[in-house]
Amino acid sequence: MENHIALFVEKLLTREILRWFLTSYRLPSLLAFQGESQYMDKRLVLRQDCRHFRGSKPCIHNKLNGYECQDCAEYSQVDNRVLIIKLDAIGDVLRTLSILPPLRKKHKNPYVVWITRSQSVEIVRACPYVDEVWEYDVEALSKLHVMAWDCVYGLSNDSCSSALTAIAEAKEKVGFLLSRKGIITPTNKAAAMWLTLAVFDRVKKQNELSYQKIMYDICGFSEPISKPRLLLPDNLKRWAGDLLSQFMPLGEKTIIGVNTGSGRRWPKKMLDTKETIKVIKGLLGRKTDCWVLLLGGPDEVAKNEEIAGQVSSDRLANMGCNHTLLQFSAIMKQCDVIFCGDTLALHIATALGVPALAVFGPTSLTEIYDYEGLIDKVHAEGLDCLCCYSDCRKGDDCMSVISIEYLIERIIAKAKVDVRPPKSAVAHDSS
Repeated sequence: MENHIALFVEKLLTREILRWFLTSYRLPSLLAFQGESQYMDKRLVLRQDCRHFRGSKPCIHNKLNGYECQDCAEYSQVDNRVLIIKLDAIGDVLRTLSILPPLRKKHKNPYVVWITRSQSVEIVRACPYVDEVWEYDVEALSKLHVMAWDCVYGLSNDSCSSALTAIAEAKEKVGFLLSRKGIITPTNKAAAMWLTLAVFDRVKKQNELSYQKIMYDICGFSEPISKPRLLLPDNLKRWAGDLLSQFMPLGEKTIIGVNTGSGRRWPKKMLDTKETIKVIKGLLGRKTDCWVLLLGGPDEVAKNEEIAGQVSSDRLANMGCNHTLLQFSAIMKQCDVIFCGDTLALHIATALGVPALAVFGPTSLTEIYDYEGLIDKVHAEGLDCLCCYSDCRKGDDCMSVISIEYLIERIIAKAKVDVRPPKSAVAHDSS
């Protein structure tokens, strides 16, 4: 608590002292500086309205090509400054990237800044539609208190994110604001609906709109939903290819990535160890040209080691669980199809354009947009407790009753092998 109070006081003092300083000494405005200051050398041209201009250091084109502002071939004028505030889990941040293409279309020549927590900074920087990523810290708060924006999109209905949206100075604010009474307040009807979904399980369960459609409605976008996009550097792609070559020979083969993680909050988001082993054995027994990559994060170390130990095959490769997010993404990019739950891996696969088959149980199936068949969704049939957003202790739960044979056939079909799923399988195809 003492640390939070100290941080609040520091932010407040920083803002008030800066305002007093600018007002008292009548210095040229640092908040709305657009042109050439009276103190600048008239022989030099500084295009501070260029998206590449940094001020504290040379821009990338000055470093690479020696370009200077007056004759720079890479000059890119900024007409609107747009801020996106999204501090949620990495998967939520990733799926929100889909708003960027229509956002950039709506705002003329925008400079897009995204505020997020440290764990998501790396992945957002890999999105080509974001100009700058701010890690949520004291430095970001200091800049937020000073800068002005043409539009702020605060798309998270939590108190911290909505407080940042309320603090930001902007001509327009979209999403959620925190009132002086501490109440999270929607800015439009679509935001109010999303808030309702968040607070009532019954309404959440009845919802038939995807997360992306709801976010588009909040933002006022009418365009078709765009796929989120990540660009991986070439050296990382080569690294992933070299890593795979240590486990398998070169040549034509089907590579299936099995992400075993479920997250700590809802363990039933993915099959347990026993059921996952059945799926992998079925895949390896069905196709001689099929290779399976075990994928996961730090929480899946023990689970993946147990699976690798119980599946005796030289076509199963445990890829390790200690990679960075971009390394993990580069490994996934090597796969023909990903089998996973409603987890981070699903959102990464989508952003990379890798087909995925995902199983659903405790979380909403309808909120996941399928991007015209890029994602196939499967859930158990005959259960009235789906989308419960909890971790049950039932003997026959939403993961254990899905037909293993059905999953095997669907994964193989998703990998572009001509296999038709059996019609009698005890599962419901929600693609």
